[in-house]
Amino acid sequence: MRLPAEFLMALELVLVLFCAASLAGGQSETKPLLEFKKGIKRDPLGKVLDSWVLDSSADSNACPETWYGVSCEVGHVVAVVLERLDLAGELKFNTLTGLTMLRNLSLAGNSFTGRIAPVLGTMVSLQHFDLSNNQFYGPIPGKFTGLWALNYINFSSNSFEGVFPSDIDKLQQLRVLDLHSNKIRGDVGGILQRLVHVEVLDLSSNLLYGEISGDMSSFVYTVRHVNLSRNGLSGGFFREDAFSTLQNLAVLDLSYNQLTGGLPLFSSLRYLQVLRLGNNQFTGSIPEELLESSMPIVELDLSTNGFTGFIHEINSTSLNILNLSSNGLSGPMPSSFGKCSVVDLSQNMISGPLPDVQNWEPTLEIINLSSNNLSGTLPNSTSQFENLTSFFVRNNSITGSLPPTLGNLAKLYSVDVSLNRMTGDIPASLFSSGTLIYLNLSGNGFTGAIPFQGSHAITQLVQAFYPPMETLDLSSNAVSGILSPDIGFLVRLHYLNLSKNKLSGKLPGELSKLTELEYLDLSSNNFDGEIPQNLSSKLQALNLSYNDLSGVIPENLRHFPKSSFQPGNDLLDLIFPLPPSPFPRSSPSGRRLTAGIIIGIVLGSFLLVALIVLLLVYYRAKIQEFHERSAFGSGSAARNIKPERSTGSHIFKSSVDPPPASLSFSHDHLLSSHSRSISSPTDTTAEIVEHALPESVSTSAVIKNLNQPASSGRKSSSGSPSSSPRFIESQQPVLLEISSPDRLAGQLFFLDSSLSLTAEELSRAPAEILGRSSHGTLYKATLQNGHMLTVKWLRVGLVKNKKDFAKEVKKIGSIRHANIVSPRAYYWGPREQERLLLTDYIEGDSVALHLYGKHFIASALHVPGSS
Repeated sequence: MRLPAEFLMALELVLVLFCAASLAGGQSETKPLLEFKKGIKRDPLGKVLDSWVLDSSADSNACPETWYGVSCEVGHVVAVVLERLDLAGELKFNTLTGLTMLRNLSLAGNSFTGRIAPVLGTMVSLQHFDLSNNQFYGPIPGKFTGLWALNYINFSSNSFEGVFPSDIDKLQQLRVLDLHSNKIRGDVGGILQRLVHVEVLDLSSNLLYGEISGDMSSFVYTVRHVNLSRNGLSGGFFREDAFSTLQNLAVLDLSYNQLTGGLPLFSSLRYLQVLRLGNNQFTGSIPEELLESSMPIVELDLSTNGFTGFIHEINSTSLNILNLSSNGLSGPMPSSFGKCSVVDLSQNMISGPLPDVQNWEPTLEIINLSSNNLSGTLPNSTSQFENLTSFFVRNNSITGSLPPTLGNLAKLYSVDVSLNRMTGDIPASLFSSGTLIYLNLSGNGFTGAIPFQGSHAITQLVQAFYPPMETLDLSSNAVSGILSPDIGFLVRLHYLNLSKNKLSGKLPGELSKLTELEYLDLSSNNFDGEIPQNLSSKLQALNLSYNDLSGVIPENLRHFPKSSFQPGNDLLDLIFPLPPSPFPRSSPSGRRLTAGIIIGIVLGSFLLVALIVLLLVYYRAKIQEFHERSAFGSGSAARNIKPERSTGSHIFKSSVDPPPASLSFSHDHLLSSHSRSISSPTDTTAEIVEHALPESVSTSAVIKNLNQPASSGRKSSSGSPSSSPRFIESQQPVLLEISSPDRLAGQLFFLDSSLSLTAEELSRAPAEILGRSSHGTLYKATLQNGHMLTVKWLRVGLVKNKKDFAKEVKKIGSIRHANIVSPRAYYWGPREQERLLLTDYIEGDSVALHLYGKHFIASALHVPGSS
């Protein structure tokens, strides 16, 4: 059958047009990619800039499927995937609108910047859109919701801002929405009601607000993963009737918000595997079903809340990670932890002896029982701890000796049993361990020599063994003997603290082998002889004070302050040779000019001193006139005066005795131990006892007789008058002996890099009260390296918002003036009463003390009839 000529001509025309369209399509999709390439300014691997080039030998109209990251189908670009290539540049998304068949655009893990152009909403074929971990900014445009085929959006870890897209419910194919770590605002209740198809939702670390306790009836039934952590959510938890909407939920993370109230029953959430509610303000008891086998929970985090009550049996066979730290839980410790591998019950009020570990499963890897009221002895067993990597029982009342089997655990790398009542020798197995990295035995009563393992322990080995230990803290014990040269085998040490012991002899030269050492504290011992040469060049903190060292300070240690070597070490030469002058010798005329300058400086200084004296006399007269008018010396006025600071700095008994344990900046026990009173040479002296109570309790002043003995104890209540520091007006300074059973648990933020310390170091820093005001209490803290800071402990309620507080601190820190001490850092703790401001300590007393001397304070605090 012959086809009509007209039909053949029409068919030929169609084929020609189709071929032309295909050629035009290939050419039109190459051009958008080349325009897009112009925005890429950095390509260290050369993947894009080197491969996205038109080849003269290839068909310029074909889809560039040989270009890196480009995929083609039927002559069209369907995917552009340029992930984790360290690319940079400001991209123009409107250049991609010519890719009409593009389904996958992924630029994750680069350093791109730019905005999302609204015209991108015309790319209706786009299904997978990933811009995560870049530096894109600006709002998410409203027209973006025109991409009706989108099922995956990941814009996390950028700088997108503005309100949450209001028409997000129009993306009916959307199943994954990840916008975490941006600056997106919006009411979380309204957002959840609009997400009717999403299965995975991550809006954490944004600026969301509002409550989740409202009506959730329109929320998607198929949602499996919800992460709203690190926002500003408030109100109560989901209502129990909302669980019918969340019946398929597997992961729920609401941590780091301001949620309040109690928790409902979770038994209806039969698929729930991960529940993170830490760092909120929940109260009440912990639902028992969360710890039972009836639920498939794998991870449970309820830390840093206000939960109370007992912890009953933990018999869940699925629970792997359990974190109930920083609550108000009490009663005995559970007899077992089920199949858990990580258990954190620290900072509660759990009491009683440690349970029989024979009931514990060998699955435990990390256990933290620090800061409770536990007693008894540590178990001498290894079968239950064969997988143990970290063991923390810090700040309890554990007694007895340290089990030798502890050092034989094959996977153990971190041990902290500090601040207990343990005694006996330190097991040698801890220093021959091939895995132990962190060892803290401080604040106990260990005795004997330090059993460093040296060459005699490794002579039979084919290859020399060097322990992997990086941190060693044996401070505040009673270990004695010499410091063995075998310490030189701990070549990986970064932190070494042997202070406040009974060590003696010469410092071994093998200390110079510790080339990675950054922190060294050997203070308050009985070392003699010279300081070894060539100590680590990486040392950032050094304290050798309160010893009997002599000789010359090595050259590489002379940049450390005098407080690194004294008090103590009376025979140590602290006179450093002056460096040669960088200026050439002057001519006679230059010397005459220099003499004239010196005369001018002397005269100017004399006039300045005279002016200051006149001002002081003037102000003294004015203040005295005011006191005479207002009967300043009356008893009523005296009762309203608080001492600005103790009457002097610490005075230590001798160069050999160690300094007293001092106040530490701890969030629970700021002032909680006994203090020593130094009697005055006068017959009668008033003693002011000031309690460091929570701000909700009024601070009181008690006038007591100095002859009444002060009570002492290892752990004192912060509300006990007998355990508070005493500020005494006498001819001698006050000596505080205060210890802290806990540490700061928040974060330190530094305004510059010249100050470096941890919250743990600040917790253990000896401190002295300087004064109190309506804004809080002022302390002088002395760090391990001798550097002194002024710490302002701000009053509860004074600081509400962390962001505003940080902004104000940075603003003050930017001011440069001779009479203004700029902040160096600030501390933000997990509780409202934990707000600290750190500045450099400036020596000097108050104006009143300069004008009137110490008799001014004594007269102001005088109580008639006191004996």
